[in-house]
Amino acid sequence: MKPYALFIDIDNTLTAADHKIPRRNINAINEARRIGHKVFINTGRSLGNIPPVIFDQLEFDGVLSGNGTMITIGGKTVFSEFMPDDICMKLARYFFENEHLWAAFEGEKRSYSIPGRPRKLTSLETPVKSLEDFFEKSADDNIQVIAGSKETDPAFLESIKEEITYFRFDRYYDIVSHGNNKSNSMIKVLEMLGIPRERSVAFGDGDNDMNMLRSAGTGVAVANACEELIKAADLVTLPNYEGGVGSAIEELLLRRG
Repeated sequence: MKPYALFIDIDNTLTAADHKIPRRNINAINEARRIGHKVFINTGRSLGNIPPVIFDQLEFDGVLSGNGTMITIGGKTVFSEFMPDDICMKLARYFFENEHLWAAFEGEKRSYSIPGRPRKLTSLETPVKSLEDFFEKSADDNIQVIAGSKETDPAFLESIKEEITYFRFDRYYDIVSHGNNKSNSMIKVLEMLGIPRERSVAFGDGDNDMNMLRSAGTGVAVANACEELIKAADLVTLPNYEGGVGSAIEELLLRRG
């Protein structure tokens, strides 16, 4: 079989609870890579906000992070488009001025949190107390994604829509530099590898996976995905906690021949 390229979302797709990857997913991905297929993470998380335990459990051919703002293949960065400093400043000022909101500025190295209303920070988040504190702590980093409270004013985001791209979820927004998304980064990788789009498979569960699934040769939604994604998918597999990614890989690539 000619090589396929697989692009897999992390949260609620590849992983179950506590960032654990079901054994069925691990076995299927390892076998797919063994026989020559390429497997990539394609996540909305920035590189600095991907839990290290993900890489303790599995090896990948590359990582597409930050909703398409950065691509690494074989450990080398081949594309990056970070949030410009002036847009970071505009967004940081907005969140600091609206004290009831929380935001996390996700960088290539670390994630920086504006706590807003009391919330428990993850082990990957560094708290910041002011604009000066944020820019001092992030001086050696590049911001890929800004995750903002679901109460973020849509009118504010619309007012800067020529400078950003944003995705809305149930509990938050993801904000990235303008024009970036998971689909565009997937297509860049396919072109670099010389793999046609019809030999690509994308796996996801959320709204920000929609463009990726529609652009792939085969779009796979886990059974726990949002309703819109399930309707758009070519294949609906088992839920994330039952190893849906692994089940689909078995069906599409490992049982052939």
